[in-house]
Amino acid sequence: MIKAVVFDLDDTLYQQEVPFTKAIKKVFPQFIKEDLTDLFKLFRTISDHLYEQTKQKDAETVRALNYQRLSKAMEEIFRIQLTESLVDSFEAEYTQQLQQICLTDSLKSVLQDMAENYELGIITNGYTKRQNLKLNALEINKIIPFENILISENVGIEKPDRRLFDQMAQILKNEPKELLYIGDSYKNDVLGAKQAGWQTWWFNHQQRKIPKGGAEIYDKEIQHFDELAKELTLLFNLKKEC
Repeated sequence: MIKAVVFDLDDTLYQQEVPFTKAIKKVFPQFIKEDLTDLFKLFRTISDHLYEQTKQKDAETVRALNYQRLSKAMEEIFRIQLTESLVDSFEAEYTQQLQQICLTDSLKSVLQDMAENYELGIITNGYTKRQNLKLNALEINKIIPFENILISENVGIEKPDRRLFDQMAQILKNEPKELLYIGDSYKNDVLGAKQAGWQTWWFNHQQRKIPKGGAEIYDKEIQHFDELAKELTLLFNLKKEC
């Protein structure tokens, strides 16, 4: 039986495309009527790749990565080249938009209910300052205890390293088979959790394909944000009945 549920942060507890799109359309008004989904997906792919390439986290490195991820995506999708000042403007606006994110009403409600019967947690890759900004905007501390949140920069380990999941299992004081992890990345979330012996739900709302050589090792695939809240409600109701 599942006794604790742990979540990824980005593109799991909130839809990352929303603040990204708002920031792009504010800084680049020529794209106000454009569908930016392809741009966002490429931006996210490049961002993840660049983040994995370096362990250096100083401000100069972060600024260089920020420039590369947006400029490469813009050049490939719209065939335009960006100046550093335009990228800086986007990053400033993106940060502002990230401070406006919130849990959907349905997800917030079910998480509040679940907190009464489950241990809840978060495991997220990313820079501590940036991830805490998002967590504060979501007001997640009202639902999930601070000690149940692991940020990779703080810990010095990144998903899919199973040691992150092992550390969370120790915090929650449960056996791996009693733990459920929910995230949108097949590599970081599904593989990482499964390697640690957890149950997993692949929150595949971007409808990505399983990487070459991969397999359907997840316990459930969820493809929509409203579906996630419904599945969590079913899980919660199932435990109440036991």
